[in-house]
Amino acid sequence: MSSIGRTVEDVKKLIHHAKLTEGELLPVTQTLEFTADFGEDRDSMVLLELDAKLLDTLKEGESTVLRGDPEEGAVFCTKGKTYEVREAETSNSLVLVPQLSFPDSLEKSGERKIQNSQVCGIHYTYLELRPCKPRVQKLRVLLAERPYSGPDAQEEEGDGQKYCWNDLLDRIQCSEEELDKALLDMEAYHLYGFWQVLEFDYRFKVVSHILNLIEEKALPLDGIPRISTIKALCELEPRPVISQCFDYYLKPTGVDTDDGDSLYTLIDDKICRMCAEVLLKPAGKFNLSEFLSIWQQSVPEGLTTNLSQLEGLALVDRSSTPEVISHFPVSSMPQDIHERFSYLFETRERWTLDEIRPYVVDLAGEKTPVNAILTKYARASTQNGIKYYSGKHAR
Repeated sequence: MSSIGRTVEDVKKLIHHAKLTEGELLPVTQTLEFTADFGEDRDSMVLLELDAKLLDTLKEGESTVLRGDPEEGAVFCTKGKTYEVREAETSNSLVLVPQLSFPDSLEKSGERKIQNSQVCGIHYTYLELRPCKPRVQKLRVLLAERPYSGPDAQEEEGDGQKYCWNDLLDRIQCSEEELDKALLDMEAYHLYGFWQVLEFDYRFKVVSHILNLIEEKALPLDGIPRISTIKALCELEPRPVISQCFDYYLKPTGVDTDDGDSLYTLIDDKICRMCAEVLLKPAGKFNLSEFLSIWQQSVPEGLTTNLSQLEGLALVDRSSTPEVISHFPVSSMPQDIHERFSYLFETRERWTLDEIRPYVVDLAGEKTPVNAILTKYARASTQNGIKYYSGKHAR
């Protein structure tokens, strides 16, 4: 389109008709005109709204990325956080003028002059960002495709794909730091360039090697030397497996030996939880009192078992006679929130808060705590002073 051809005299007349005082205005008048190709490619640019902190992050040079497969909603990731991307509409037109000058960059005095600027786009929608939980559910699925079961295991072609860190970052909707945390939370192992989880029986075998060595050498449970333990067990399993397993199931005490080896102690709850899973996985329903006795006998001397160690792993049925316990891991449940609640209420008609919390806490977030989720997806009732949750359509 051609220039609108405003002159200084035209501008002065408009200021007069608008009943404004020219002396109170900056001496530069900016006029707008549409570019010659305006409207030919309206989808070539989108507007993204950033808060001041995110804007500073970009100005400082930190890289950001949009992630999401075609069937997923997009997320915006910085190095440490994930944001949900949503399209927002505005009732006002958002006019894009690249060369527009802001008041603090204009002359404050002098003769009036005209500055022409071109409009290259008009938008009625923009993308807004909302902080969200990292969407790491797919990570467990990907890592389960090809678990590591030892150096002697025969790996058949087509067993599943192995993923390096960059592969996972491309597939998982989360930031780099959140991916690192999720890999640790899932007890993933970095083996020969790829991230894998250990097949359960093999993982128990490796942990058992560590526990057996502790018993053979009569080491105190809070004084286990890291370097010498790993060195001794490398004859049985690959060093990367032994060293990472050691760090998953033991923690530093902050004390070193005279020869510079660091002393570690068993993470009691993780050891007890694994021993319980060994008993429960093949058992179906297990008499609770018998299980508690056998479980305590199965852990290293000095450790004490407690049902609280099995949250999200096992389900106790106190309504049966005798009381029973069964393997019921949250890791095997649907990630879709509707499917999760359907699964839970198909398994048990009603739950107390303490019973159901471990099975929905992974779905909660800062703005949607467990109680809010239960209010939305379950029906609460009280019986004999105890609050229960059941399906929305339950009677």
